[in-house]
Amino acid sequence: MLKFHSVTAALAIATGTLAGQAHAQSTSPDTGTGTVAPATDAQPANGDRDSAPADIIVTAQKSGAQALQKVPLAIQAFSGEELKARNIRSVDDLVSAVPGALEGQRQSVASRSYNLRGAGGSNANGDSPIGYYLDDVPFVVTNFGIAPPVRFLDIDRVEVLRGPQGTLYGQGSSGGVFVFHTRDPNLTKIEFAGEAESSQTRGAGGLNYGVAAAISVPIIKDVLAIRVSGGHSYNPGWADEYYGAYDGTPDRKDVNVVRNDDIRVVALLKPADNVKIRAQYWHFRPRQQFLGGMASVDPPYYQNTAAQPSFGNGDFKLYSLSATVDFKSFSLTSATSDLKGNFGIYIPISPAGFFSSQFYPKMFSQELRLNSTTSGPFHWLLGAAYQDGQGPQANQLSIPPFVSINADNNTITRNWAVFGEVSYDLLDGKLVPLAGLRYYHDKRTFEDSTTRNSNTTGVTTWRANLSYLPNDNLTTFITAATGFRAGIVQSRIQADLLTQSGIPSGTQLKPERSRNYEIGIKWRSSDRTLTVGLNGYITKLRDLQTSTPTINTSVSGFSNFGDATTKGIDFELHWRTPLNGLSLGAVGNINDSKFDRVAAAVQAALPYLRPGTRIVNTIAHNWRIDASYNGKLSEALDGFFNIAWSHSGDRLQTSGLLANPYSLFSATAGVRKGPYELALVGDNLSDERGPTILGTTGPLSGSGPTPRTIGLRFRANFQ
Repeated sequence: MLKFHSVTAALAIATGTLAGQAHAQSTSPDTGTGTVAPATDAQPANGDRDSAPADIIVTAQKSGAQALQKVPLAIQAFSGEELKARNIRSVDDLVSAVPGALEGQRQSVASRSYNLRGAGGSNANGDSPIGYYLDDVPFVVTNFGIAPPVRFLDIDRVEVLRGPQGTLYGQGSSGGVFVFHTRDPNLTKIEFAGEAESSQTRGAGGLNYGVAAAISVPIIKDVLAIRVSGGHSYNPGWADEYYGAYDGTPDRKDVNVVRNDDIRVVALLKPADNVKIRAQYWHFRPRQQFLGGMASVDPPYYQNTAAQPSFGNGDFKLYSLSATVDFKSFSLTSATSDLKGNFGIYIPISPAGFFSSQFYPKMFSQELRLNSTTSGPFHWLLGAAYQDGQGPQANQLSIPPFVSINADNNTITRNWAVFGEVSYDLLDGKLVPLAGLRYYHDKRTFEDSTTRNSNTTGVTTWRANLSYLPNDNLTTFITAATGFRAGIVQSRIQADLLTQSGIPSGTQLKPERSRNYEIGIKWRSSDRTLTVGLNGYITKLRDLQTSTPTINTSVSGFSNFGDATTKGIDFELHWRTPLNGLSLGAVGNINDSKFDRVAAAVQAALPYLRPGTRIVNTIAHNWRIDASYNGKLSEALDGFFNIAWSHSGDRLQTSGLLANPYSLFSATAGVRKGPYELALVGDNLSDERGPTILGTTGPLSGSGPTPRTIGLRFRANFQ
């Protein structure tokens, strides 16, 4: 896809599931009816320090419910209630609580991409290096790796897996996986939850507001239920517009207005104790006037618009169907999805030009898998997956009177994979070796007005893991795993301009591959008041796919220009203090990512890229510290608060510029009486402006955090 300055356009897709029937009863726990234990070791709601929290239950290994403490992976889990208590409402908020995570690209609320441990996310182009799953289905974006525009309205929990997950999750997970689990309908009773909020952003022309609700109704008790959830939010702009150059007197104020609507309808059917069928419809409509990148973030403004419109909008519809059938010793799961959407960006170019990039993604996805459910000692999982997708793009650059370029194109993928994992419990389950393998086959076709070419790729990824669990409070593991990212497809214009700049490239790049070696430990005290997690890793990245500026032109292309090594440490600490109700937590990452090899032609054209220099769009460290309280204020009234400080280090961008480090402070404090809650919420209390992602038109150009925002949130929770 064409990229003008820091401009790219976006493509999105998603996923779903299929059904089945059988008899016999499952021996594995049912985690699909909203009964998963809260995904946090925080103080119990009643503030009683003597009440140890329940085990956190996750399904990241696709073989049924497991206690988080015993999962031999670098994994975090967040319950929906914890996310709300910490005022984490989107993927962008969530990354501050994930070691080694950062935002890699921000065009608009409809197009963002992320980075884990230095793997991918440096730009949206190409398949995502981070896997995103909505319930049991992948959110796959053909040749444009953005995250799903999920608002955390009706989320039951989020699971984050760091490092390559190439056996169970496939080609879109060389850097890690985010799994978003939504709430199921309740088969036995009516449930309702609703919330309303209003806030003021510094410099905005009015109040932000949002409303959201969810209702679950059993149609046939214990057999069929429906859940409907959705919401609307409006954020008035806080950045100004100048038709020409900045002169201190804006032509229009508060232009970057954001609206977000979504609705989710899910039906849950349990015709027998061992059969669960789930159908879901999800409609996202994120819309933004103007884009995330500005001419200046402080003061915030856009310039040289010539009074033309600018926007970044999206409209996605996802249909999915899933089914799980439990037999006596194994479980069968089918997951099917279909997504159609449109989204894109429009950028004015003074005095009368524009750049428009619109996307019309389609994706059908199917996965079928079997996994053992016996107590052991032998455990296995086998599966197969198929995807049929395309990403049509309509790209136009117009700069009258001499420039008019249409670069419409399409990327088509038809791929399939077979995969499996096996493990065996030794020493009564204290020592567990595991091995996994996946074979992926992809026929990928690129076509535009002048070019049509197809490439077929077959890739094998594997995982080997040895875990030691001497008791319920200690888990140690060592693992080696591989992953890959499908080759970026780009236009012939981009490939030719790179070649003219002395940088060999083609319309389709070689896949990017990763190999990760990791050692980890999870420990908690016997009373579960203190939990510690530590992971050390070394990741080898081969044939990195990176945005590559061309010489004497504003168009960037993409090339496989080197290999790299990433080394780092993740840490987590959670402590329920002796003061009833007060918990402290810290997570963080220290990361050293450097090029081992850079193509000679790239070094000649871009001398700041050479062996020994930092990988572009990586950070040397990040951390977040939280203090949370939940306890009784009176017989009828509970009080709570959360105070958080997050910090992200500086990073080198593909332009050779260095974005400064930044810190964000947030706080939530409120009271709760029965099902009702009122909270005061503050985001970016230090009013950090950035830029956190640099632009190319000045030292303050680019994108940064939303300015200081303070408001009230009211919730009613009858579920």
